[in-house]
Amino acid sequence: MFASTAARSETVTSSTSASLRPPGEDVLMGEHPAETFAFEPGDGLVVTSKDGAFELATRVRGQVRHTTRFVPDTATDQAFRLRRARIVFAGHFFGKQNRFKLELAVAPADLGLDDNFADDPIDTLPRRSPMLDLYFEFRQLRDLSLRIGQYKLPSNRQRVISSGDLQLVDRSLLNGEFTLDRDVAFDLRSKDLFGLDLLRYYAGIGIGRGRDSQGFDDFHMTYFARVEVLPFGMFEDYAEADFERSTDPRLSIGAVYVFLDHARGQQQVIRRAPADGGSTSNHLIIADAIFKIAGFSAMTELAWRKGTRHPGDAVDDAGMPIPTTPPRDGWGAMIQAGYLLPGLPLEFAARYGRVAGVSDTSLEDSNELGGGLSWYFAQHPFKLQADLFRLWDDDFGDGSVRVRVQLQAGI
Repeated sequence: MFASTAARSETVTSSTSASLRPPGEDVLMGEHPAETFAFEPGDGLVVTSKDGAFELATRVRGQVRHTTRFVPDTATDQAFRLRRARIVFAGHFFGKQNRFKLELAVAPADLGLDDNFADDPIDTLPRRSPMLDLYFEFRQLRDLSLRIGQYKLPSNRQRVISSGDLQLVDRSLLNGEFTLDRDVAFDLRSKDLFGLDLLRYYAGIGIGRGRDSQGFDDFHMTYFARVEVLPFGMFEDYAEADFERSTDPRLSIGAVYVFLDHARGQQQVIRRAPADGGSTSNHLIIADAIFKIAGFSAMTELAWRKGTRHPGDAVDDAGMPIPTTPPRDGWGAMIQAGYLLPGLPLEFAARYGRVAGVSDTSLEDSNELGGGLSWYFAQHPFKLQADLFRLWDDDFGDGSVRVRVQLQAGI
């Protein structure tokens, strides 16, 4: 009798409690049994719940690189290192429209370790958090999705393309000088504006402190807007090399405008702070395009930047004010092309790039010209690459030669 009374009491309590909760909450917060487990090249191990409300993909990727540099009248040097080591968790939660990504970087270069044998102990310590990305994306509205967190801002195309999806060993000179890189930000976007299968946009605001932002700050932030047009329809335009090899032409054209209000760095959001301190307000415009057909791919980027310096109050060892560093005003251009041989997982690629200063600027001219080849054991997730580049400032004959070989493996 006591057991029956207790059971009835528990039932009444449970029913009363359930009546006070929002409809569907018990199902939402209950167990969601996993139905499928699959290895997907490029995405890793993917686990999906039976009802489709949850999905988690885990991926590990690493790059081992050897670099040799030949500099006239200077001893040749070399480096053998782990260039990148990444761990990624991505998927959706409480419905397919709620997306997330967490990416961790654990290689020494990723953490900002300069030299483990350096005389200055500071150079032997990590300078960055291992967290590259953590963002959430809400896609309930096709034309008005929201992304918020830390991620690569939508600036030049090659920077947003994963470092694992490149057809040469690494990115261009233009990218190193003009890209926005990562920031804590939010934006509104659409992957298929109006459902026309040919338009995208991104518009948002970044905190302006770059990766690993912490602490309170003023309201000098980064404002950006990017549009993309794909006249022949959507395709995989955020990966280099044409593995699809379709005989139909595919083209994506993009442009972005950025205003960096009192940025700490002249080059990117935080890099290369001026010696005098202070800040720089920059206007940045970048245009890019990528084209693919039948194993051939070509990409180009153009960048222009104009800045206004806000001098700081830094002084030298003698207590004298440090002269104001000019802004890094200038432009950059890059063109790159590759061709996958028919019936073979072998690609030849080449690139020319130039960065140049204009007027009163602290931006120095630099150039790159070179090419390479890639053997794709399993497309981008498993490949061996090599490239050779000539690098110079003003005189081609006074430049240096760089040779790189890199193995990438990921699951």
